[in-house]
Amino acid sequence: MKILFPQILFQIINFSIVMGALWYLLYKPVIKIFAARAKRIEEGQKAAQEAIAQQEKIEEMKEKAQYKLQQKSAAEMKKVVAEAEKQKLSIIAQAQREAASEIAKMKENWELEKSEQARQVNQQLIEAVIATTQKVIGVKLDDKSHRQLIDQELNTILKSI
Repeated sequence: MKILFPQILFQIINFSIVMGALWYLLYKPVIKIFAARAKRIEEGQKAAQEAIAQQEKIEEMKEKAQYKLQQKSAAEMKKVVAEAEKQKLSIIAQAQREAASEIAKMKENWELEKSEQARQVNQQLIEAVIATTQKVIGVKLDDKSHRQLIDQELNTILKSI
């Protein structure tokens, strides 16, 4: 086997032409496709990071809004409790006034009943004294003199009590 230098040179030239054609026709387009794909992947990662950042901001805003709502509801609850306490005190005061009014009416009725009973007892006592006086003295006195006599005796008894 003989090594022919022109044949090797021809093979090198052929190989170089094939390599140049492959490089130009295949390698450059494949590299462009890979570069475009890498660029899309990088953009997708940036978009994902931005979406995560936005989601975190949204969560933070939700938490702030929820905290504000809790603060407002707590403030409203305090207002409602204060209003209820005022109404409670008002109702209690009104009930006390009504109870005092009822007690005053009951005392007045009791006083009226007491004076009526005292008057009835006094009338019965007068009638008993008149009847007793008539039996003891044997003389019937008129109502005016009886009443004066009885009033004097009652005043004497009341002073001694």
